[in-house]
Amino acid sequence: MRLILFLLRASWPIVLLAGAVGALSGIASMGLVVMILRTLRDTGQSLWPLALFAALCLVVLSTQVVSHMLLSKLTLGTIARLRVGLCRRILESPLKHLEEIGSQKLLNVLTGDVNVVSQAMNGVPMLAVNFVILLCGASYLGWLSPSLLLGAVLFGALGMGSYWYSSRGAQKYVRRSRDAQDVLFGFVRGLIEGVKEMKMHHARRRVFVEKIVESEAAVRDSKFVGDCLHDAAISWGRLTFFLAIGLLLFLWPKLTRVDSETMTGYAFTIFYLMSPLEQIIGWLPFVAWASGSVGQIERLGLMLNEEELGTEQWTPVQDWRQIDFRGVTHTYHREGHPDGFELGPIDLSVRRGEMIFIIGGNGSGKTTLGKLIAGLYLPESGGVALDGQPVTNETREGYRQLFSVVFDDAMVFDNLWGLDADPKSLDQRAGDYLRQLQLDHVVTVCDGAFSTVKLSRGQRKRLALVTAYLEDRSIYLFDEWAADQDPAFRKIFYLQLLPELKQRGKTVIAITHDDRYFGAADRIVKLEEGKVVDMFRHEVPQNPEQKSS
Repeated sequence: MRLILFLLRASWPIVLLAGAVGALSGIASMGLVVMILRTLRDTGQSLWPLALFAALCLVVLSTQVVSHMLLSKLTLGTIARLRVGLCRRILESPLKHLEEIGSQKLLNVLTGDVNVVSQAMNGVPMLAVNFVILLCGASYLGWLSPSLLLGAVLFGALGMGSYWYSSRGAQKYVRRSRDAQDVLFGFVRGLIEGVKEMKMHHARRRVFVEKIVESEAAVRDSKFVGDCLHDAAISWGRLTFFLAIGLLLFLWPKLTRVDSETMTGYAFTIFYLMSPLEQIIGWLPFVAWASGSVGQIERLGLMLNEEELGTEQWTPVQDWRQIDFRGVTHTYHREGHPDGFELGPIDLSVRRGEMIFIIGGNGSGKTTLGKLIAGLYLPESGGVALDGQPVTNETREGYRQLFSVVFDDAMVFDNLWGLDADPKSLDQRAGDYLRQLQLDHVVTVCDGAFSTVKLSRGQRKRLALVTAYLEDRSIYLFDEWAADQDPAFRKIFYLQLLPELKQRGKTVIAITHDDRYFGAADRIVKLEEGKVVDMFRHEVPQNPEQKSS
């Protein structure tokens, strides 16, 4: 039902239209069965039954083709909508929520779960037509003999009930396999990201492969047991229907008077209905997997409603003077802090055009504070105000657009998407920045696309800075940007690039450890264990290359 309801939410008019066409197909199919039975009883030479038979064959063929086309279009469109919707919801979801879910679960949802749902929904056209055939067949059986129909329905209910009861045990193993697959995706992600380190350590590589084998075995074994239980339930369901046929043919006539023509019609019709019934039952294991996948998507909070698919509405901030953080706190769990690590309460004001350095030891909360400042993390208490106006859910998107951020693990896209500029002008400006950042010998730009993003960590950060320059936002936030640069370029960053940004009226916030360049900042904010312990203006000697004491 969860899968069917999801399909109905996607486009109920197409579902109803395809259902009507499928109903016509089912009626025509049962018409063929009735004509065959009547022809077996009456071997007259009239030609009109042949013409009617040919017409019904044409109706069955055309309606099944149309019904399959409609439902296939619907299912493919629904899967596309699901994929796009999940990507969009990931982009719209709070960063903390995504980090708590974990990249391996997100990857499993976008690949494994979506593919499982797609596989199950591919059977929906077949299910719709066969279900209508069963309904029409039951109606014909009721017309032949209401009492026999009652017996058939009872045995049918027994068969479906026994399948449902038997398959409940399989669901447990389906869930186990799904959970084990999350673990496996985590190892696959580690393999891709850590292949260099694995090649350098044989023992670690051997243990890592053993863990992958164990995880794969857990997925395989759970799915094997679940499939076996499903197959056993399906076999028992089929056996129940054959028992029903036997009892109707051999026992029912002894309990009540039934003519031979009615029994022949019943036996022929039931055997005809066995094929669509077996196809429906054979589809049920895929439904079980898909139901678990849809449930997993819903539990992760990533299922989109129709109204959430609209274009984002936000108002750009035209001008601003000051951002105030008052009593802002944020808690997250990490290793070594079982009760959670709390940042804050933070009281901080950021004024337009100033340069602020955020310093502190490892684990002091610098990056978390940077994400709070940029609007990526939401305050758990306290508030953020832009020129005295609170930043709310309705205004947060516009607030974020004030920032160009280069994080320590900077992701660089190979295309300059989303920049509203003439392509030739954009290429020229990007080329100028590449030369300024000494990247023109390894990267070129053409039609808004970089020739490569496969660079060293330090070069990749410089390329991310090129993108940030082209965005031309009001506030620039750097998270340990200079940590992977050579000493000469580190000097250029602090004494040339950052001052140039400030001269252009930009606000600069830099998370840094480079105490020899603290004098370049207007203010320094020092964190310890998530608290602001000091806020000061650093005094340096004449030569900024001389480390202050």
